[in-house]
Amino acid sequence: TLAEGAAEQVDLQYHTVKEQTISERVEANAETRYPPSKFARVAPRISGIVREVKAVWGAEVEVGDVLAVIESAAYGQAKSDYLQALAVLDLRQGNFDREKDLVEKKISAGRELLEAKAALTEAQIAVTAEAQRLSTLGLPADQIEALAGNQDTSPLLPVVAPFAGRVVEAAAVIGEIASPEKPVFAVAAMRRLWISIDVYESDLAKIEEGQRVSFSVDGIPGQRFRGKVVAIGGEVDDRTRTVPVFAEIKNTRGLLRSQMFGRAKIEVAPPEAKLLVPKQAVQSDGDCSLVFVSHKQDVFQSRGVELGMVLQNGYEVTSGLAAGERVVTVGSFLLKTEVLRGQMGAG
Repeated sequence: TLAEGAAEQVDLQYHTVKEQTISERVEANAETRYPPSKFARVAPRISGIVREVKAVWGAEVEVGDVLAVIESAAYGQAKSDYLQALAVLDLRQGNFDREKDLVEKKISAGRELLEAKAALTEAQIAVTAEAQRLSTLGLPADQIEALAGNQDTSPLLPVVAPFAGRVVEAAAVIGEIASPEKPVFAVAAMRRLWISIDVYESDLAKIEEGQRVSFSVDGIPGQRFRGKVVAIGGEVDDRTRTVPVFAEIKNTRGLLRSQMFGRAKIEVAPPEAKLLVPKQAVQSDGDCSLVFVSHKQDVFQSRGVELGMVLQNGYEVTSGLAAGERVVTVGSFLLKTEVLRGQMGAG
């Protein structure tokens, strides 16, 4: 109990405890990155000289769009080898048909037919192998089939986009040599990005795939990007004691770029009513957390409470208080000091 007027002199302030509907969240730093399945570094499948560059940095491309054209003698030779294999196959097919006809007319022995069949099979295998070689170099199946008619042996090889997206790297230069070991473009789908969230190991047990996530960036004020958790890392960083949690978020307006830093909130529990008390109201006597409940003017009760979630401006109270009770906020530390002084005096 304080002397009359003492509460006004020290300017005690109060807060009426009430329930609020909140969601339990885990907040952490996060960084954007390209989605693994929609990011590709593009290089020609065979070495050659860049003869034409069609795509520029930032360009939107569709699957199959030509990014650059390279000249490769080996590519032209592969086409020639395929056409030669087709010619041999045609020759051996004719020989086989003749031998078959002679056998049916009983003019020729069966041995020559067997030899012709073996030679035909060998030619068929050679054509299949050469077609597979062209496919490996990036020539579509329909264009391989068309070679028999157009007899194209051009050494010009197009480098194409593997899927629809944006060109995020462009290093092709006309006249320079391009090779499979040196990508000349990178393409990324940007409508959905991943974020890598640095979650402390103490919070990891709360995280599950499918939980809702919101992401904000200081450089884009007022915007929140929504998504969900899609993967959880398997290793703790030995320096930061965090685990990467990956979420896929929507980027429909295209405002986000890779490697942008921000804050992510993971909703780890559905919204529910919780009893909240401001942080200023909670003190500690060394053994437990306590608050000061004001029942009437100048009379206060120190009340032990059990705390749950830690929120930005307060705590969840799981026991010790009821909705509607009034607690001291500003000045609660002074009241705790008075209580401790009284306890020491009593001792």
